[in-house]
Amino acid sequence: MTDAQTPAARGSRRRERTRTLLLEAAEQLLSERAPEEIRIEDVAAQAGISPASVYVHFGTKDGLLAAVAERVLAVATDALRSAYASQAPPLERFAGVGIAYLRLLLDHPALLRYLTVTGERGPRSPVEEEVVARFTELRQEFEQSIREAVEAGAIRRVDPELLSYMLFGAWNGVAALTLRRDALRLPSERVEQAATEAGVALLDGLTRREDLGSS
Repeated sequence: MTDAQTPAARGSRRRERTRTLLLEAAEQLLSERAPEEIRIEDVAAQAGISPASVYVHFGTKDGLLAAVAERVLAVATDALRSAYASQAPPLERFAGVGIAYLRLLLDHPALLRYLTVTGERGPRSPVEEEVVARFTELRQEFEQSIREAVEAGAIRRVDPELLSYMLFGAWNGVAALTLRRDALRLPSERVEQAATEAGVALLDGLTRREDLGSS
């Protein structure tokens, strides 16, 4: 019998599957409602697992929500820092960050809801504070990528901080249209199309040759 076939190994895989199911169920519920509205029983029912399993794996509801946030933040950090570190020319890297960020929000609506809710009322828990802190760092890194594009002459001279805030707000805002439950709701595929068209217009304005001092 190989190590992978031992009872201990099988038990470990089963526990990992259960943990993953619970995290996915909690993330799904967080995309639909505020954290304070979610019960352990709701997560268990969504995952098709007994409520006792939630306590076994995470101890408390706060422990579960913290684990969900850390899981999604890890994905966000990896995706955006990969875009920042791209070896592409500065202009392509600048555009790639926007695509990566919007895709992240659409793929993880729970994260988008966190950002929307904390923006309206401020963070109320260590989990929400961590989300805000991590995205503050990522916004600052995006600001730096804009600064590098300016310094390389890839785009016209702009204020990197202000542009980073404007784009961060625009991406969050347009992605948040997918969460609406009224006539203003926009399907995710239309959000991507809208952002792509707006991005083309923005880059055209940022790269107009007469503004870059070329003849």
